[in-house]
This record gives sequence, structure tokens and C-alpha cells, in this order.
Amino acid sequence: MITFRELTAHRDDLAVLAEFHRSLYVGLFPDPDERESLANMAGYLRLKEHGWYGANDYHIVLAFVGDLLAGAVIADYLAEPAAGVIEYLLVSPDVRGRGVGRALMDHIEAVLAADASAGGRELAGVVAEMNDPRAVSAMADTLDPVARALIWHRYGYVGLDFPYRQPALSPGQAPVTGLILIGKPLSAAWRERVPASAIILVVREYLRWAMRIERPADSAEYRCMAAHLSARDDVGRLPLDRYVGHDAARPLDVHAVTGADDPDFARTLDVYRIAFPPGPTAVGEDEFRRAVAEPGYHLWALRAEPADPAPSGMASFHAFTAAALLGYVTLTGPLRGSGRFPALVARLEQRLLADRPEVRGWYAEIGPGTDPAPFHRVGCRELAVDYRQPALGASEDVPCRLFFKPPGRSYDPPRLTVSDLLTDLAELLSAVYGVAEPREHPTYQRIAGGLTADVVPLR
Repeated sequence: MITFRELTAHRDDLAVLAEFHRSLYVGLFPDPDERESLANMAGYLRLKEHGWYGANDYHIVLAFVGDLLAGAVIADYLAEPAAGVIEYLLVSPDVRGRGVGRALMDHIEAVLAADASAGGRELAGVVAEMNDPRAVSAMADTLDPVARALIWHRYGYVGLDFPYRQPALSPGQAPVTGLILIGKPLSAAWRERVPASAIILVVREYLRWAMRIERPADSAEYRCMAAHLSARDDVGRLPLDRYVGHDAARPLDVHAVTGADDPDFARTLDVYRIAFPPGPTAVGEDEFRRAVAEPGYHLWALRAEPADPAPSGMASFHAFTAAALLGYVTLTGPLRGSGRFPALVARLEQRLLADRPEVRGWYAEIGPGTDPAPFHRVGCRELAVDYRQPALGASEDVPCRLFFKPPGRSYDPPRLTVSDLLTDLAELLSAVYGVAEPREHPTYQRIAGGLTADVVPLR
């Protein structure tokens, strides 16, 4: 049986809070810039006791399975927007899968709804910060970020599509990027549409009451968020299952081919040969045999369903030190025109982040006759460089368009420095095309000589 205990500023509760902070909280929030101090939490409970929050409220609720501390939720009620904010929801690894998270969620939503009702309001919705599963993070997560996104999806939350940035929690901490603000609409108004003005108000009040930023407008992070939201009427919704490439309505099964002896190796090459007949940008089976044995190289067999006897698509990509090259990709049969390319990109970016946690992005060579529209739709941008793919089956290098995309959501054009591009290009030429002296290759020389600024221009 799961029971709950809401903490107060009473001495006994503060002792329980200290034990919770030491034994559970710190370990599940390893990033010190994301972590609230014990002193702050205790201070907030004392402020609540003395009425500082006014019509707002602050809650620390612990969940127990028997005598075992199983989880906790820390949340704020913000009276002006009539919305709740979940600051932290955590479940002990010892009891995951036993319904503790769902029970905590249901409990805190009822508590926040009671807060709103006490002021004669209906709870508009609840928002929460979540590590973006498709964003670069310098700190390893304590839970698979894709699994977390799917859990919150089952809770009824969606991603709120704007560039969320958490301001520094204290003078000794740094702002936190790599987050996404998620929300659960509860009122009729929010279920139909999520007004951008409402989210501006939620963020402003959250900074005021939870982060103790008296003047949010003085925060560069708040100004950036407010400027983006003020330019639109509504906030776009990102279904979290789709965002991580696991849309139940359009499933995509990805099998990573482990070697030339994998049964899907031959099947994947059958798909490849149909989509990429012999020509200047095609390679033979021996090249795939060599590549699939190399570290950093991925060859995927793609199916609509795991039970499909043969793949209907394939993708290959090669990860370098801080970037990757998307090689061959095609979706055929039931996958063609099915809207699954964004799901494939989501899965690719998650794999890249697992391989290279600080990857800056990935490149794609768009050859003659290839429609770049699908790449534009997922946020790729063409670099204004004279790129030519080193000769494969042809006697001369093949002119191609070179596209680039950072992982995750894109709100502004990517800023790729010339230094980073040239570093990535040298690795690409060496690892993918076997160029012994990549900086002497005509492709490298042509691009290096044509760039005069510090940042690579875009088309």
C-alpha cells in the first residue's frame, strides 16, 4: 500500500526532509545546477508556515511503501495563472514499476486542484521540467531519458514547443539548458489550445515564487522565453511519444545490424540496391562489410512492425568525435510516405547522444536528384559551401549539397563555426572515405579556402 506524507516546517518533518534529501534526492539529481539545496527546501517550508506564499502554495509530498521511502513530489501552486508546477517527481529505483510515480502524480494533481478550488478557480493545467531526451547534456541521466518521456506521455503530458531555459537557482549555480517544459492541460481552455500568454505568465510566476527571482524581466533566460512566446498566439504541443520516435499510431521498428553474419545484413542490402542502383554515389557489398565492423558505424534495418519478415527501409550513419554523417537512408513499401522520417531522425539522434553525449550535430549529403524537403522539415539547414563527395564509383568527385542539424528542437538557424566544420570534415573524409591526408584533399581545400568568416553561412 502506498501512503503519502506532506512535510511541514515542524522539527520532525524537517528531520524527515533531511533524510530524504540525503538518501534519495541527491542521487537522482546528479547535476548540481538542477538540484535544490536542503537549506532552500527547509526555508520554503518555513516561509509557507509564516504565510509568505499568500494565495500560492508549496508542497513537498513523500510516498511510502510500508515503511520504505519510495518517492517524492515537490510542486508549486501559482495563483495568478491558476496552474501547478511540478519541480521534482522522483521514484526510488528499488520500487520502479510498482505504480508509485502514477500514485504521486494523481495525488499532487488533486492537491493542486484543491489549491485552485480554495481560491475559487479551476486548475488550468500542470507543467514540469524534463531533461530533453534529444538534447546534449554534460551529465549522465539516472533514468533512460526516452523511458522517462514515455512515462510522462502516459501521464497525459505533452511537450510545450518553445525554447525553455531554467535560470540559475542561486548565485553559485549556472542556468540549465537541455530541458523541455512539458504540460498537462486540465481546464477546457487549455485542452482546446494552450495560450502563449498563459505560459508566459506561468513561467514568470514560477521564476518569482519558486526560484526567488524577484524581477524575472532581469533574467536573460526569461527574456528569451518571453520574446519567443510573445510572437505567437498559442504554444505548439509535442506529443512526447512522437518526439522520441515511438508513435504507437505509426510504429517504426529499428534493428541495428551487428555484422555481416546478421540475417538482416543481406536483407538490408537488398533494400539498399533497389533504392540506390549502381551510380556515382553507390557502393558495393564489400564496403558495407568493412564499415559494419568499425566502431561508430551503424547500419539499421527498418520495419513497420517487428514481425515483418523483411525490412522496408534502411539507414546508415557514422559517428565521429563530435558529429556524425548520415549516409544512406530510404523508406520503401509500407514505410514510404508514411510520415516516419521524423521518427527515424529522433531515433538516430538518441543513438548519437548515447555514442557521443556532447555531439554537436549531424551532416547529410544530398546528392543530385534527391529531394531535400524531408530534411528541411526535420530542421536540417544547407551549408553554403562547395561540397563534393569524394569519388566512389565515379572517376570524379560528385557535387552534393551538405546539410547540418544539431540534435533536438531547432528554433534558430544553427550556428556552426568554421573551425568545427573543418574538424568534422577532416574526420568525415578519413573515417568514411578512407582519405589518408584529409586536409590535403580537394574537398577540404575547396571548402576551407571559400570560408572567410568565423561562422559557416547557410543557404
